[in-house]
Amino acid sequence: MVTPFVQSILDTPLDAKTKGVPLVAGSIKLGEIGNKRWNVLRGDMMLPLLVMRDGHLRNNLTLMREFAEHHKVSLAPHGKSSFCPQLYIDQMEVGGSWGITAATIHQASIVAATGIKNIFIANELIGKANIEQLVELRRTYPDAKIYSLVDSAGAMEQFTRYGAKHLKPGERFQVLVEVGVDQGRAGVRTFDQAKDLIGLLMKDSKTFDLAGIECYEGLVARPTYDETMRVVDELLDRTVQVLHHANAIGAFKGRDEVILTAGGSAYYDRVVERFKRARNVPGLRIILRGGSYATYDHGFYCGHLRSMDKRQGFETGKGKVSALESFTPALEMMAAVVSLQDEGVAVMNMGIRDLPYDLGYPTPLRQYRDGKLLRGLAGPESKYEVTKSNDQHCYMAYPKGADIKVGDLFAFGISHPCTAFDKWDVLYRVDEDFTVTGALKTFF
Repeated sequence: MVTPFVQSILDTPLDAKTKGVPLVAGSIKLGEIGNKRWNVLRGDMMLPLLVMRDGHLRNNLTLMREFAEHHKVSLAPHGKSSFCPQLYIDQMEVGGSWGITAATIHQASIVAATGIKNIFIANELIGKANIEQLVELRRTYPDAKIYSLVDSAGAMEQFTRYGAKHLKPGERFQVLVEVGVDQGRAGVRTFDQAKDLIGLLMKDSKTFDLAGIECYEGLVARPTYDETMRVVDELLDRTVQVLHHANAIGAFKGRDEVILTAGGSAYYDRVVERFKRARNVPGLRIILRGGSYATYDHGFYCGHLRSMDKRQGFETGKGKVSALESFTPALEMMAAVVSLQDEGVAVMNMGIRDLPYDLGYPTPLRQYRDGKLLRGLAGPESKYEVTKSNDQHCYMAYPKGADIKVGDLFAFGISHPCTAFDKWDVLYRVDEDFTVTGALKTFF
């Protein structure tokens, strides 16, 4: 899948103004980076670097594809997680995804230009420019199906005010009703609100084509795990209830496909379990939208995978397996020791301009010297820890007597992939030997 837009990414000229690219390389096209055979451990590239371990990525995409196929659901991973068109293609071709999810009309524009035919905007579109842009996207990419959300008469009114006049005869906006939760974000809070909204959509069937029902369970957080899971299940059950009501009153009449979708990377096992109750709806397509599974991490999502294992929720055609052991974190930060002035503290040449820190600092994984692995550092007993960070430096505590020198290279596991990607205009694919095999362009 190489559209003109994707080709323009591959043709992007990179030089030493791009993080990581050495000055001696001169100017090189992004798509030709792999030809250089640079090796991170050998010191061929400037540090710090964010690298994608390509084998780990492919493992995760394949694993999630097997999960989806086993449960007969579709995937539309959230594109905002990486905002990287090259990874969208991997998610489609390797991961078997049905489509890609966006959060904004700007993101949807990038997804459409990549060549994706099913685009799910998991948001309410508000305002003249946003809705006119949606109309223009539909005209520019007529083969693409573009869905968005509504949760109120006010959201509908935005479409009728700014978009209806641009529709040609027979054209309609494909929308889903969003079901929400108290203390949550958007989405109707009650079944009665959903019924009223569906009624309004049916009355204005010249403007709106109700394509299904949606919710987002990923932000549910309560004081205890059990309470969180109770609220997650209640939200999912209410979403199914709304779908059944809409189907019973003919709201999906004339549609070959009805969408039921939820979208996080933490509770999708619960989504599958609760949404099975809607299988009797004709033409039903259940879509999971979590995006972080492609890379996961060594921090925040490790906790969610442990919880999934506690629920015994990850199952493929091979049976129930450990999600924590099966998924392989694919993103790593590479940085070097620049100073050892204070005993027990190594100052590293990466900081908050480079690394995610909103859900915890990176975790030291391995130490290298002169291109060779010196030791592994990960594990519950590890005494290596990043304790704080400045713009371009971070502070790593190490145990007394540790063998550590200025110039030693460390690999760090990140926490929260979304806020790792958005700090890097270009990151680098590497093989198991940390030879660079390609470059990835983001559009944050």
